[in-house]
Amino acid sequence: MRRTWRSKIIFEDEFGRGLIYLYSRDISLGGLFLENPPPLKMGAQLLLSILLPGRRRPLKVTGQVVRFVEHEMGARVRCGLGVRFVDMDPEVLKHLSSFVNS
Repeated sequence: MRRTWRSKIIFEDEFGRGLIYLYSRDISLGGLFLENPPPLKMGAQLLLSILLPGRRRPLKVTGQVVRFVEHEMGARVRCGLGVRFVDMDPEVLKHLSSFVNS
């Protein structure tokens, strides 16, 4: 199951170049889609902080870039990337499952 959800996502890439703020478009138990990301390599590891509605603290998740998407919208080109969650903590999975299935 996938839930359409727009939220600010904070991540740090595997090279530790600092925090980057992006927006998600949707989320599932397997991963999420990020809009307008900086250039990242396929397979890059990301340390994500995801703040779900009703939670005070963000969920900390490791993700891996698995897909790039680019399409034209009039004169603009929009891009995004698919991120697969890896090695998810059982407690994080419980909270994410509750959100996605609500």
